[in-house]
Amino acid sequence: MIKFFRKIRQNLLTENKFGRYLTYAIGEIILVVIGILIALSINNWNENLKNKKLETSYLKRIYKDLDNDLLDYEGTSELARERNERVLFLEQAVKDKQLAEKSPDYFIKSIAYAGYTYTPAISNHSFEELKSSGRLELINNEDLRISIAKYYDFEFSYSQFEFIKEDVQLKYNEYSRGILNQEQLNWVLTTYNLPDSVSNISKKELDGIYQRFLSKKQLHSILPYVFESKHDFIESMGYSKKRAQKLKQEIQNELKGISKMKK
Repeated sequence: MIKFFRKIRQNLLTENKFGRYLTYAIGEIILVVIGILIALSINNWNENLKNKKLETSYLKRIYKDLDNDLLDYEGTSELARERNERVLFLEQAVKDKQLAEKSPDYFIKSIAYAGYTYTPAISNHSFEELKSSGRLELINNEDLRISIAKYYDFEFSYSQFEFIKEDVQLKYNEYSRGILNQEQLNWVLTTYNLPDSVSNISKKELDGIYQRFLSKKQLHSILPYVFESKHDFIESMGYSKKRAQKLKQEIQNELKGISKMKK
């Protein structure tokens, strides 16, 4: 093809038809420019298609991460509620020894577990990968991009206040130390997933545990703060759950829009 066009140019020059040659040359240049534009257009189309596939992939991964977050929010909230029931039980047991005698397993496990609150592990791997790779702009919808960034920024900023909850837990651990001996703590650990039932613990051993529990005045004084800490945690998990659900809906709407564009 190139030889064909070259031969035409040579014939025009040979025949001294400069005007026609100039017109032909301009036409050839226009054809070359059009070819370049078409090639660039195809390249841009392929690049956009590639970016759209990457965007869809990241959005689906973040959507799945949010599902994991919701499971964690619900699981840790439920656990915190269960632990707060133990806190209330211990507060009542200070005044009523019969509660400990009626439910010795529950009493002993409550001493071991009431002070602790687990923090959900936010699944931010997909977002961090997207951000660190400099591909955040792949998410074409600016409002959605901002919503995603705000969600993870908020969860990170909230984690900065973990020291308050940890301080309450450390104090509980310090004030409850010595109530249960190592053998009793081992029993608590080995029966963690078993339902509370009537314990084989002797009345004398239970009396000893109760008396040590009763002597820990600092522990009694911190129980309301332990309850309040868990209550605040449960509330914050409720807010996090709403944010995750809202973001999931936004991502779902965007994925539906992308799917329609492909059809």
